[in-house]
Amino acid sequence: MNKIVLSSFLNNSKLTNFHKLLLFICFFIITFSGYELSVFGAIVPVVIKEWNISSTQVGFIGSSAMFGMMLGAILLSFLADKFGLKKLLIISIVIFNFFIVLATFTDSGLMFGICRFMAGVGSGGATPIVISLITEYAPKKSKAKMVAFAICGNQVGGILASFVAMNVMPRFGWEPVLWLSFLPLLLIPIFIKIIPESPQFLVQNNQEEKLKSLLYKIDKNYKENLENTAQLIVTSKVQEEKVQKVSYLELFTKRFALGTVLITLIYICGLLTINGVNVWLPQVMNQNGYALGSSLTFSIILNLGTLIGTILWAITADKIGFKILMPVIYVMGAISLFGMGIKANLIILYLFVALIGIFAFSAHSLMNTFVSQYYPTEIRTTGLGFANSTGRIGGMLGPIIGGMLLTANVSITVWFLSFAIPGILAAISIFIINLKTKNIKKENVPLPEENAKPIEQN
Repeated sequence: MNKIVLSSFLNNSKLTNFHKLLLFICFFIITFSGYELSVFGAIVPVVIKEWNISSTQVGFIGSSAMFGMMLGAILLSFLADKFGLKKLLIISIVIFNFFIVLATFTDSGLMFGICRFMAGVGSGGATPIVISLITEYAPKKSKAKMVAFAICGNQVGGILASFVAMNVMPRFGWEPVLWLSFLPLLLIPIFIKIIPESPQFLVQNNQEEKLKSLLYKIDKNYKENLENTAQLIVTSKVQEEKVQKVSYLELFTKRFALGTVLITLIYICGLLTINGVNVWLPQVMNQNGYALGSSLTFSIILNLGTLIGTILWAITADKIGFKILMPVIYVMGAISLFGMGIKANLIILYLFVALIGIFAFSAHSLMNTFVSQYYPTEIRTTGLGFANSTGRIGGMLGPIIGGMLLTANVSITVWFLSFAIPGILAAISIFIINLKTKNIKKENVPLPEENAKPIEQN
């Protein structure tokens, strides 16, 4: 089966129960990935006292997951392109949930950090694979919304982590807060049965029976519609060979090199802010006179804001695109972070925290949607994996910088300003990418998936 025909057929399919089930499963997986990322920040105030460690040491422990995520995003996403998205997604789920549960049996920062690192490997692999799987199957008009909704699992996981910590930790300690990650491990047999394989991978490996079974779930008349699609598509042998020969190095060809570099910078800036604020927000607010319960409430509001912003901007992006929307969101996020450093009453602070989520944090969620559509199918997972992995450099630096700033006793204004500056850099970078893409279109350089004519739905 022709890959371009299949891609066009899937892009022009209608939203069905198959898509909704896939989206729910992916959302569930990302929720527990988000839980794993956020739960450490929720237990930090207790861990610092129990293990008698400094803020700088906690920053390095918090960054250990980012080291793991960088490795996982590169390695597991690359292997997914080779051996299939489904297999590597299952492996990712097992890794990050097993090691976060194992962390509850540690009694030192070193062993906890090792478990966080291994959990990060699995979590880092799961995110780009989930995005790639949804992007392949989702109808074109729903791609941004579906990817964004799945990524909202990060915020739901963050809210869940703070809520569980608030209600469980005062009575039972920090260990039971992590035990919730055992649930996905129990559901592995169900995931194996329900999660579909990448359609492009099935074509590449001549697994037509499995592919036909999946296509039937999407469209019972798929045979007739595939034939109609094939008749409407115009491709040359040269173009088809070009698509077949796309490799990892394609990320750094003339067509994608500048975009790849700038996307990397955007991810570094985004994750620096997100992980620095996520890990340290409860402790920063606690250190500035707010009770632990109130400090965890900041985290809940932050994640709720991110959840609202991610859905809102995804719907907007499907209608107006990313060109103007993304830079504006990043700039507003930077302004909101700066606002947190201004002395104000509790209500005003809650408002600024919500705005940080709506703008600064949701901008990064939307970047996954942007990147999934920036690269062609053949290097989509690899491109997403590269962006998510190299971006972990910022994720590693965020908790470390936050801890060092606290150790240096800087003012709350300087602390939040330090995490606002990366948003401005991200806004400038996305503007340059849009400008570069516009120039390429003027030069009539086709994207690998631009050879297909639109299909009229009956």
